[in-house]
Amino acid sequence: MRGTLAQVMNWFGAPSRARRTDAPAGQVLFDDRPPTPAVRRRLDPEPPSPPPARWPETKLKVLGAIWGEGFLGPGGAEETLTLAKPLGLNQTHSVLNLGAGLGGATRALAAASGAWITGYETDPDLAEAAQALSEKHKLEKKAEIRPLDLANPQIRAGYYHHALALEALWRIPDKAPVLAALVGGVKPGGQVVLTDLALGPASPLAERAFNAWAQLEGVAPCLTGEKALTALLAKEGLDIRICEDITARHIGQTTAAWGSFVEELKRDRPARPFATQVVAEAERCLRRIDLMRSGRLRLLRWHAIRR
Repeated sequence: MRGTLAQVMNWFGAPSRARRTDAPAGQVLFDDRPPTPAVRRRLDPEPPSPPPARWPETKLKVLGAIWGEGFLGPGGAEETLTLAKPLGLNQTHSVLNLGAGLGGATRALAAASGAWITGYETDPDLAEAAQALSEKHKLEKKAEIRPLDLANPQIRAGYYHHALALEALWRIPDKAPVLAALVGGVKPGGQVVLTDLALGPASPLAERAFNAWAQLEGVAPCLTGEKALTALLAKEGLDIRICEDITARHIGQTTAAWGSFVEELKRDRPARPFATQVVAEAERCLRRIDLMRSGRLRLLRWHAIRR
């Protein structure tokens, strides 16, 4: 991981350090030329309103370039379909997708299986952007994205055949109400697949590394260990069949995505705003992967049956 991300950091510099001004003659560190304005046709719609500060347009473009449109992390559609394979989805199924983000997984499931997928996202800005992407791809009904209010999570009880929750819990302090809504939304006997971050063995030395990672995530992680998470899932009505550590797979997917992206950067050096977001995302990933490689942070997968 360091080898690939180091190239990004060396090219663009760390966010907290001054930019290099001593580049060899002829070397372009950043292309700061303004983009050529597109010629608008008369029937073009009005430009969309400016995106919210936490999700600026350039950041979303960088995330899409690295992870694929609609995804905020590694794996993309291929990993989504791998995780959902035990569900055996078809066009007669309705599926709850918690932690929809920008809706990449929601749309991938709908397109591949024909099932009716409803994504729930706790960030209202992301939910709105995700639904706009579903509309763009003519999947606004088959892959609908709805906002979920953490203060009062409302999901239609007993409606969905199955559920898929992708890293939806680790940012939430009080997980029980959200889990209750998730499990309650699934029909008895339905399958539930979850992935989430969990703490590894405790270490006082890891506190500084966790704080650095949390700052880059922009949220306060609310993490616990595997046993506590598994017990909470069981308490909320799930019969746990499998609990699997998929950290190594996640690391491999991350490094592969960055490797491909770096090759693209070699061919087409981006402008400064794009480059700044690349560096920020590179540092976030590096901090997270370092914690995972040290065993202090794990990514787990659960497969369960709704009792």
